[in-house]
Amino acid sequence: MAKWLSTLIILCALPLFALADSAEQIENLRAKLKEVLPEFTPDSIAESPVDGFYQVAFGTQIVYVSSDARYVFQGVLVDLEDGKKNLTQVAADEVRKQFLTNVNALESISFGAEKPRHTVTIFTDIDCPYCQKLHEEMDQYASYGIKVNYLLFPRNGLTSPGYLKAVSVWCSEDRADALTRAKARKPIEDKTCDNPIAEHFDVGKKVGVTGTPAILTQDGKLMPGYLPAKDLAQRLDQKS
Repeated sequence: MAKWLSTLIILCALPLFALADSAEQIENLRAKLKEVLPEFTPDSIAESPVDGFYQVAFGTQIVYVSSDARYVFQGVLVDLEDGKKNLTQVAADEVRKQFLTNVNALESISFGAEKPRHTVTIFTDIDCPYCQKLHEEMDQYASYGIKVNYLLFPRNGLTSPGYLKAVSVWCSEDRADALTRAKARKPIEDKTCDNPIAEHFDVGKKVGVTGTPAILTQDGKLMPGYLPAKDLAQRLDQKS
């Protein structure tokens, strides 16, 4: 991020005509960013709370770019008149909500409550100790009315042993049983088939997953790390 951000500051020098029409201004800004940073594509560009600046999202990374594409800043934007609201965090959550359409379209491995009060997506790695701990407590999550949709996220990448285990789980006749056995460090049969593990991994990166487990709520909040069922239920109830 720091490398391309420096590039953006240095290279944003070509003129961009001021336009009254916001949509046209955004398209001009998008074209300018493509010219300066061809290897990065903004996922969204919108007006920001700061006059003269636009909010640009690269995945869940939010930066602010001046309307003439000359200046950029990266950091936390706080509204002191609205309870010190972290507007950058709000923007990142909104981006995740947009990505939820992609997340929900992915086939997952589900556990937990059959008639849930809450549904979460958890990015999980088979060999991650806290992922294993969370899975051991799945009955507790179910007792609090939480349904878990697992997406497989081999944290060491798509060439790692963890990826091969994830593929074997996915290609098993009973994926839920295979995942439970694998997380209990029991052997499962090596298998291969067409699978969406790379898509799971890619969408995890886009929503900001950097480690496992990572819990994504339906309102776009990303909670990194293990949470006991009671604690997660309390957080989800507060958002209801």
